[in-house]
Amino acid sequence: MDSTNDARTLLVIGAPEHDATAYHLSGFLAPDPVIYLRVGGEAGKGYLAVSSMEYGRAKRDARADEVLSFDELDVMNLARELKSGGRALAAATAGLLERLNAANSPVAVPPSLGVIYADELRARGLTVTPDARLFADLRRRKTEEEISHIEKTQRAVEEACAHAVGILRESGVANDGALTYGGEPLTSEHLRSEIDVELLRRGCAADGTITAGGVQAADPHARGHGPLKAGESIILDIFPAEKTSRYYADMTRTFVKGEPGEELQKMYDAVLESQEAALAMIRGGVNGRDVHKKVSDVLHEAGYETLIHDQKPGEPLQRGFIHGTGHGVGLEIHESPRVSITDEKLVPGDVITIEPGLYYPEVGGVRIEDLVVVTEDGCRNLTNFPKEFRV
Repeated sequence: MDSTNDARTLLVIGAPEHDATAYHLSGFLAPDPVIYLRVGGEAGKGYLAVSSMEYGRAKRDARADEVLSFDELDVMNLARELKSGGRALAAATAGLLERLNAANSPVAVPPSLGVIYADELRARGLTVTPDARLFADLRRRKTEEEISHIEKTQRAVEEACAHAVGILRESGVANDGALTYGGEPLTSEHLRSEIDVELLRRGCAADGTITAGGVQAADPHARGHGPLKAGESIILDIFPAEKTSRYYADMTRTFVKGEPGEELQKMYDAVLESQEAALAMIRGGVNGRDVHKKVSDVLHEAGYETLIHDQKPGEPLQRGFIHGTGHGVGLEIHESPRVSITDEKLVPGDVITIEPGLYYPEVGGVRIEDLVVVTEDGCRNLTNFPKEFRV
């Protein structure tokens, strides 16, 4: 970071339970907005301001160099005067910056900062600039502690996936090919609930687990509904957060009950080959764009459409490999870096997914996803779950 950026004040106003940046910077969980300032750039001094109700806990738990109460910043009187709690928080922030002799310094904020805060700060003469890259980069190089949190979540993911695979293995097949379990049709909804309950038992909360079969598996983000069938691909994409640490993990596996058709098997083999090629490339300094191109090349050479090779200008590609190769994972399920057409080099400590996929409604969908830590000379795969297609 250059010297201009070093002089900037970092500011977040948000509820840490819902704002990953506020939680990452402060180390403090609260359901209501807090003010976090770091004066002097990334290596500067951190200040956290909270309500009186949260003050004692923040003094014990927060990572800030100094904890202040909203009472010290006169937030309640400001709210009455301005007839707005949001404007009051911003006004209190401006007052604190004045007190810290930092009111003339440029202020960097995440793009998610509320408009009401930004407007009030600017009205009080502060130079406020959203900087997505700055705040994204703060969270990229995961510490060993963060990686251990992600690994704990990943183990829960794998245990829940193993439970689901057990159900698929034990399921019967009705005359029409529909799967049955416990004497009832085995539906996407049933399998998803089994996964989500297993995750809860392991201290994780899932929102959006994918259990999509057949033609639904050819839509990357379709959650899945209705009966599952033998001979069709079934995509399980599991991405919960651990409730204590707040860190996510992410894994996808594709299964078929019984024997897949020739074309479905060919798709699976091509996706697996492309993933293995990508994993072999991962290391610090490699551009994610090159990894994505390698995956696209492997799939294109196997006879499948990809965004890089086949998309026409101004038209969506709806078949083949229709998404990026991966994304960062941490306090959010999707965070920097992207492994896609974006020109972005990987750095040691990045935790990323590698998840190529192919999608053809007449055949089904296949996606295989691992979670890895980028190292100086390669990557460490946090995913232990096998890649077995048939169950």
